[in-house]
Amino acid sequence: MVAYLFRRIWQGIIVLFGVSIVTFALPSLFSGSVARMVLGQKATPRAVAAFDHQYGYDQPILVQYWHYMVNLFHGNFGISMSREDFGASVASQINEHIWRTLWLSLISLVLALIIAVPLGLYQAIKRNSKFDYSVTAAVFIIYSAPVFLLAIFLISIFSFWLHWLPPLVPESALEATGVFGPLLYMFAHPTGVLLPIMVVTGGSIGYFSRYMRGSVLDTLVQDYIRTAKAKGASGRRLLFKHAFRNAIIPIVTILGLILPGLFGGALFIETIFNYPGMGLLTVQATRVQDLPVIMAATLIIAVTTVIGNFLSDLGIAILDPRIRLTGKR
Repeated sequence: MVAYLFRRIWQGIIVLFGVSIVTFALPSLFSGSVARMVLGQKATPRAVAAFDHQYGYDQPILVQYWHYMVNLFHGNFGISMSREDFGASVASQINEHIWRTLWLSLISLVLALIIAVPLGLYQAIKRNSKFDYSVTAAVFIIYSAPVFLLAIFLISIFSFWLHWLPPLVPESALEATGVFGPLLYMFAHPTGVLLPIMVVTGGSIGYFSRYMRGSVLDTLVQDYIRTAKAKGASGRRLLFKHAFRNAIIPIVTILGLILPGLFGGALFIETIFNYPGMGLLTVQATRVQDLPVIMAATLIIAVTTVIGNFLSDLGIAILDPRIRLTGKR
């Protein structure tokens, strides 16, 4: 198991190294130099040369990449290059926004699991019943609907028709800073963030419940289930002691893989609801071509993906004895 996890860590390091090269090359994809984007197209060659010298853009490419990596290891993502926030620390901007996105994603994920796992389990027990068909149709509609369409639908119902919830997150959410500030804000002002949580949770419920239903049905036809049933195991013991542990393994797998998806989905959700998280920060940085912020957001999504994959592998290694014994997957 140790060798298996070590191999996964090494693969993650290689992936992050490749992503760092891609993000470093990101400015070359934009038209013109960084100096031109910051100073404007009418900047004099002397001003452009001074800018490049001040921020190291006139150095050889390998030297620039070395300094870029050294800064990353020190938690330095550079400074904002937008005209409005020029010189502001990117790391401080990320630290201000990322915890809001993190808590939004985690709360939505926990709620989705609490609802979806029992729902999928009960669907498997009541397979081919009216309940199973009704839930299947509902989750397919919710899961297949685009995020923006689901958000507009919920806003139309709960904001414009019932007048229960505000259509946008209040500006007071900007005051929720730090690690636990956004979480405390959500508990203090639940109505303000309930709509984005409902959107994220709704899509995840459909995803998890379908996997759970199919996994339980596949597990119930295995030979060891028939053997346990032949030995007189009760239906409850058969389901929860023998079937559930193996049926939950695919859920653990996609649980790690869905984390970066939730983070990436925040780009749309936070923009729709004006939620001041990493998604909204990234969209705003893209509009003004603030390259350091875009590069930092890309790296964070890559790190989230690698961590999610590792947690998925770790969970499988704990739940599946074959992984612990052979170290292979």
